[in-house]
Amino acid sequence: MSFFVKPPDRAFMLRVKKFRMKNVLRVYQFLNLISIDVACGAMVCAAFFAHIFQIELRPQGLVTLGITVWIIYSVDHLLDARQLKKEATTKRHLLHQRNFRALSMLVLAGVMIDLCMILFIRKQVFVWGIGLALIVFLYLLFQRLITPFKEVMGALLYTGGVWLPVLALHITPLSASLIFLMIAFALTALINLVLFSWFDLEHDRNDTQVSLVTFFGQQNSKRVLSVLFLLQGLLLAGLLASTPYKTETLILVSMNVVLVILLVAPDWFRKQDIYRLAGDFIFLFPLPYLILNG
Repeated sequence: MSFFVKPPDRAFMLRVKKFRMKNVLRVYQFLNLISIDVACGAMVCAAFFAHIFQIELRPQGLVTLGITVWIIYSVDHLLDARQLKKEATTKRHLLHQRNFRALSMLVLAGVMIDLCMILFIRKQVFVWGIGLALIVFLYLLFQRLITPFKEVMGALLYTGGVWLPVLALHITPLSASLIFLMIAFALTALINLVLFSWFDLEHDRNDTQVSLVTFFGQQNSKRVLSVLFLLQGLLLAGLLASTPYKTETLILVSMNVVLVILLVAPDWFRKQDIYRLAGDFIFLFPLPYLILNG
């Protein structure tokens, strides 16, 4: 009698791997729908710039930033979902529409945690945070009036949140290299949001949502994206040629390469909203850099 166990065949192992990948994709898609990955990306990028600026950020400051970004994004999505007169056509708005009360309670809990965390952050960061919080409040209050330029405001608020703890603690004048590196990051955030709106054009029209793309049209918006990519390419090329932050610049280059690929091959990335997963994931690109330089 043989106790030899036949190893699983190759086809079986491939099915197991495919099953695992599907589950990983589903989990990440859910985290993306509720903006957890966006919050994590903001924390990673804040730590990235802190390393560049040679500033030590305390863990409570990073956690507060992550929670705050998640609250802002969640409130924005909840407001969009609340304004819809019919069932949403996007997965994100549909999730917030169907789970409005539960997500609202989670946001309220997040606000309470955030208020407690704020007590432990440094005074300079707190003061700057109050100013940014006022801008965010005005944005949420008057967002219907600025909807054609919602992407511009979103990019400014996101980058402002990422830079806030670094700029609040930085005391020496900024070099030209640092300023251009920050501008390149802000352009990346703007391109990202305009590209999302470009992909979401039909959904936004069906849900009567106004964006820069619905305002200018698909072709004109694509031209805007082309101009933004051109400016970004020139900026990044200049940084690579002259800045001492070449590794950091290459990270921004890799982020923008992904965004270019999304624009060039939209049909494939539109499947299962992969464009949004890929577009948000790029803000985690600095993580290996932080681990290696930690």
